[in-house]
Amino acid sequence: MALNRAVPGAESLGKEFGTSALGGGLRSRWSLGAMVGRSSAMERIFLQMRYLANHLRLGLIEGERGTGKLLTAQTLHALGTGQGGSFVACPAEEFFSGAAASQRLEEAAGGTLYLSRIDVLKAEQQGRLLHLLGWLQAQAARNSQLRPVLAGTPPPPRALLVSTERALRSLVLYGKFRNELHQQLSPVQLLLPPLRERRGDIAVLADHFLAQCSRQYGKTLRGISPEGLQHLGGYSWPGNVRELETVISRAALRCGGEWLHAGDLLLGSPAATPEPAASRGPAPGLWREPSSSPSLAPPAPTERPRLPEAKPSPTLDPNLDRAIVRHIRRVLASVEGNKLQAARLLGISRSTLYRLLDADASGKSSGQADEP
Repeated sequence: MALNRAVPGAESLGKEFGTSALGGGLRSRWSLGAMVGRSSAMERIFLQMRYLANHLRLGLIEGERGTGKLLTAQTLHALGTGQGGSFVACPAEEFFSGAAASQRLEEAAGGTLYLSRIDVLKAEQQGRLLHLLGWLQAQAARNSQLRPVLAGTPPPPRALLVSTERALRSLVLYGKFRNELHQQLSPVQLLLPPLRERRGDIAVLADHFLAQCSRQYGKTLRGISPEGLQHLGGYSWPGNVRELETVISRAALRCGGEWLHAGDLLLGSPAATPEPAASRGPAPGLWREPSSSPSLAPPAPTERPRLPEAKPSPTLDPNLDRAIVRHIRRVLASVEGNKLQAARLLGISRSTLYRLLDADASGKSSGQADEP
């Protein structure tokens, strides 16, 4: 949708709020899978995800409700080597209640298991999550040593992704989350910023959602008027990207013309349904392990789970920022220091590349040595 070509004054407004004439679609560096964003924060997240996808075995996604944690997990799965397996999403509270664990583990064999809202887990359920991490580590070690797998036993998930709406560090400080569990989950973490902190993405996201609505509803929708964009840009977006999608969808249904105007965009209405909430089924009981994996039985309530010592992979630096900078340096070396060409290969803007390199240089000057 060529937003800036048909509406007088949209070009200057687009510069303020980040809109552009998309025409045939979003430029590749503004999107990753179904994720969209042109802000420096999202460019950095896209770079992290491209780097992590093929190596990731355990990852934590943190962000407010509606920031796109489920979509981020799905994108990591699609980019990774486990994309041939299934992507299975389940609220963490539901996973550790009743017999859900056995079924979900079998469905995610060789693929990705995504557990949402681990921040609402009770102490007993947090212990089961610790035990699950230990079991997955043991299975990964067995596979790496080419040990035979029991006949009829499905392979474990290749990757486990978990998400939280609240900062786990704060929950640990208040005694609501186990510190050892936080330490296990924190080495690889993606922090999704709220929409109010990435206002440069509002217009490009709105245009993306409007294009989807145009196809879905069979309507000719050319774009959003300048006053409509101004209306969107001045809102606080407590429901984040999901609320923006809902606002655009409702406006597209209501609109009688080809352009959305401020009057079509009803802000402050209830946001879309949150990511799958925990089921209110049977009361949480002991975790029933798959019959083919007797070693999955949970520890007794008074017994602290003993986990194998986590050893960092020699091919994956546990410090994400340091690993990214090292990756950038390798790309720069391959193009003999040509920063424009390196930025294109990395899928980021040249200004983002400069910011990452400057941040690395300032870190070293302040005494933060780069580990080998």
